[in-house]
Amino acid sequence: MTQSSRTLFQRIRCIKSSLDKAEQSFMDNKDIRGELDLMLAEAELKNLRRKKDRPWSWNRQVLAGCAAVLLVVAGFGGWCFARNHYRAKAQAALPPVAAPVVKPEQKMPVQATVPEAAAIQKQQAKDTPVQEKQGTPDRVTISKADMHKLVQSARVELSNSK
Repeated sequence: MTQSSRTLFQRIRCIKSSLDKAEQSFMDNKDIRGELDLMLAEAELKNLRRKKDRPWSWNRQVLAGCAAVLLVVAGFGGWCFARNHYRAKAQAALPPVAAPVVKPEQKMPVQATVPEAAAIQKQQAKDTPVQEKQGTPDRVTISKADMHKLVQSARVELSNSK
């Protein structure tokens, strides 16, 4: 037999014994004691009908516990994500340490024309005279042949974009 059916049988025996005591009390002319035993049997019977052992009652408690744990884990994960997200934004907002180096293999942007490129190179030359004196050139110089190829590719790109 299962545990729930054993407890059910024990509860029924308890109700039966209360009824037997009530019967004996009424036979002995102890009306108050008999009424008390009778009320006890009625209360046990109502409680038995109302409160049957349900196999799913503990499942609700486990489900509620799992939901609480899930909420705590989700909250902690969101807090960690937000903390890392704002830390990354703060680091991205800092000015870069070194200027990016342009490699000769990279193409110039389509919008850049020769006069603009020359103006940008002159501006960079004015901004970085200390670095050139120290012997660590960060700029890349482009030969005239490469500049000519670059201008031709820019013309082709401009004509294709129209």
